[in-house]
Amino acid sequence: MLRDLKSNAVQFLAIFIMCFFAMFIFEGFDSVAEGNGKSFDKYFHDTNYADMILRSEGFTEDDLITVKRQTGVKEAEFRTAINGRIKISEGSKIVEKKIEFNYLDQNEISKMLLSEGQRYEEGSNGIWIDYDFAKTEKIQIGDRLELVCDGIDFSETVRGIIYAPDHASFVIDETYDYPERGAYAYAFLSSSEYPGKKLTFDTIYVDMTDVENQLFLTEDDKKILEKTKAGFMTVISKDSLVVTCKDKDAGYYDVHSDIESEMVLETFFPAFFILIAVLGIMTTMTRLTMKQRTVIGTLKALGFSNMNIILHYMSYSVVISLVAGISGAFAGWNILGNLVKNYMDEFYINPYAKLEISSKIIITILSITFISAAVNYLSCRKLLSQRASEILAPEPPVSTGAGFFERTFIWKYLDFVSRWNIRDINRNRGRTIAGIFGIILTSCLMFVSFGADELNRYTESWEYSKLTPADYTINFSSGVGYAQVYDYAKQFSGQMVEEAEVYLYTDNDSESIKSFNITVPDQGNLYRFQDGNGEYISLPYDGIAMSNKAAEDLELSVGDFVRFRFPGEKNIYRGRIRTIYKSPGTQGIAMRRNIFESLKCEFKPNIVYTNMTVPLSFQNERDEIASVTSKERLIKALLHKSAGTSDEVLYTMVVSIIVGIVVMYNLGVLSFIEKQREIATLKVLGFPVGKIRWIFQQQNILITGVGTVLGLLLGPTGLKMLMSNLDVDSDYIYKVSVFPYLWSFLLSFILSVIVNNILSSRIKTIDMVEALKGTE
Repeated sequence: MLRDLKSNAVQFLAIFIMCFFAMFIFEGFDSVAEGNGKSFDKYFHDTNYADMILRSEGFTEDDLITVKRQTGVKEAEFRTAINGRIKISEGSKIVEKKIEFNYLDQNEISKMLLSEGQRYEEGSNGIWIDYDFAKTEKIQIGDRLELVCDGIDFSETVRGIIYAPDHASFVIDETYDYPERGAYAYAFLSSSEYPGKKLTFDTIYVDMTDVENQLFLTEDDKKILEKTKAGFMTVISKDSLVVTCKDKDAGYYDVHSDIESEMVLETFFPAFFILIAVLGIMTTMTRLTMKQRTVIGTLKALGFSNMNIILHYMSYSVVISLVAGISGAFAGWNILGNLVKNYMDEFYINPYAKLEISSKIIITILSITFISAAVNYLSCRKLLSQRASEILAPEPPVSTGAGFFERTFIWKYLDFVSRWNIRDINRNRGRTIAGIFGIILTSCLMFVSFGADELNRYTESWEYSKLTPADYTINFSSGVGYAQVYDYAKQFSGQMVEEAEVYLYTDNDSESIKSFNITVPDQGNLYRFQDGNGEYISLPYDGIAMSNKAAEDLELSVGDFVRFRFPGEKNIYRGRIRTIYKSPGTQGIAMRRNIFESLKCEFKPNIVYTNMTVPLSFQNERDEIASVTSKERLIKALLHKSAGTSDEVLYTMVVSIIVGIVVMYNLGVLSFIEKQREIATLKVLGFPVGKIRWIFQQQNILITGVGTVLGLLLGPTGLKMLMSNLDVDSDYIYKVSVFPYLWSFLLSFILSVIVNNILSSRIKTIDMVEALKGTE
């Protein structure tokens, strides 16, 4: 075995590389998905993550009692969050930073996880502050902090440094576009520590009896939550009531979605590599057993059983695939796994976060090994079914009739090289099909990688240059009236837009699947819409427009009716879908202001888009303004968010090119080995080396061309399948430029030409006597 591995090093190295990269990608993403899945499960279990969250303008003790009496409710408790400021000493000056105060009585649901200090008890004095801010500002247990809440100065002693599960992905306000750990703080205090006159609770956390504390809820869990939610909406008579099940809660949902994205990546790309590896094993072992007819026949003649011989040849790829699988998984854990984990750690605060090895890794390695062994078995079985004397005899030439081209008028116009190659392809259909299939997979993988990179980069210009090309965005605080927003729009020549959460229903639904967004733009050209082809479209004059993702989720199309309800309101509105539009992030419905108002809805704009310069100081100086954001900052935030995905795509792009080289070289070597007798014959007949090299290269270029074209035809389907599952809330216009096609095509041909030149240069070194002699 060792001698054969050495003499066929190129082919077996190709198998090793493909199995290695399959496990490299698989373990890289799986270690993160498994690690985050288990660690968040433990985090949410240990802290008893709230199963449901009720929000309103204010709850009373009677409301809490009503909630506790509902069927299936185990416990419920009050919360309220108020943004304030914390005073920090920086050298000789005092600076104020933002802090979210969470006032509570009990702490049994979504409870704090203590890093250091003392546990919170009901009625305790002091403050419990988050770990990242404490670490950044060097805050320690026992420190006295100067704070401001609702305009009142007060101070508290630090009793504990903590993590909180409902702040796993925490952005304090609209000033920040993504979590910036340590830039602002959150803290927990007893409601008795509130510095004002009276504290009103606006949130109730609910713990259910029969719902498991885990990241991936069962269908039964979801049904229980939806049933209980409907009950709360009935028994609590508050117009402003919003009930959120935990699988729809922003932090919980974001974590869940990102882990699902890792699962898509761990399945999609390795599947390509495993298919290519199996193809390589099949072709390599078939050629090897054919090449070793004399050895196999001799072993059989000496009395070795068929099973002994089969096990011997099965051991070749079993050893290669095992070593490649284990080493690929090890490298994937340490390189790609840590890269993705570091990216996830920027967005999610999880004290238990770590990489994990799942049983899927062992199963996958064993599956690849089993497939390798099975392919080897099939390669040897047919040969060993013959008698030893038949195996020792030279392999008879393949007998084939005239092919399709030979029966057409085109045949007589072809030169010798073309005729020779067409006949060789017809005589070796299996080898040709295997070669084409390998190139299809490789070129398709290249296209998907280049296409995904282009779609990620295109999102920046699509969202901030085409759909919302405004230089500045002004977001207004909750409750700001129309008149104030209108004054700002007039002052800065801007466009008013209302964006709000909304529940969507079909006519057959009694409850929404999940919350979406409603967008109502006023007159202007700074908020635009495009269809699936990237063409600008206008909102309908007599109905509703719906985003493509929302339409897919609700299984609706143009002409269907959709109903919607605002959180906390009982009124349900209904309209006909007239247009489907594409949106990169915000999914839901949109309509003209006059259509919105014709449904008896009040237009409450909360955003102004403008091309005039808006002072960034407004967000700190004016209470009615929540944030002022420049286009540059929005683009920076988007690039930061997509940095991890871009790196992952870059990895797969590099890997796909390496795999392309390996596949083409491996197929080229096998083809060259198989044709040595024919090449030697041509040399004996007087054909010059240059002519023979062209014969050899023409066939390989033809196979590469056919495989590449077919791969590029399949590429868009693979790209859409990947991107649509990568982020369930994002959408793309699947209209890539010519460059992914061009790069994939050029790379395939450049690699093919380089590989063929390397291999064809070996023609002059062929030992003609050895190549032409029969079996000894």
